[in-house]
Amino acid sequence: MDRQLDDLNCQQQQAGIEAQATLARDIAALQQVRRKLVKSRDLAVRAHQLEQDTNSVAKEQARARQRLLGLSLCAISLLGGIALIAYVVVNL
Repeated sequence: MDRQLDDLNCQQQQAGIEAQATLARDIAALQQVRRKLVKSRDLAVRAHQLEQDTNSVAKEQARARQRLLGLSLCAISLLGGIALIAYVVVNL
């Protein structure tokens, strides 16, 4: 697109008065499209970054839940083991 703008600017300098007006409109239209594309790209990059940040937070929360669940299961198993040992000792 930048190359097209450069080409149109060169053509405008070499063209006659009538062609210059047409080329000026074309240049303005291309510049507007370029601005919109740059803005769109910036928005897409920001959206992607936000999505990555959100995903990393969600993953960290999921890991924290898994750790808590793992520790809870270990504690329950320990209590069950103690209860079984106590039951065996009492019934001897």
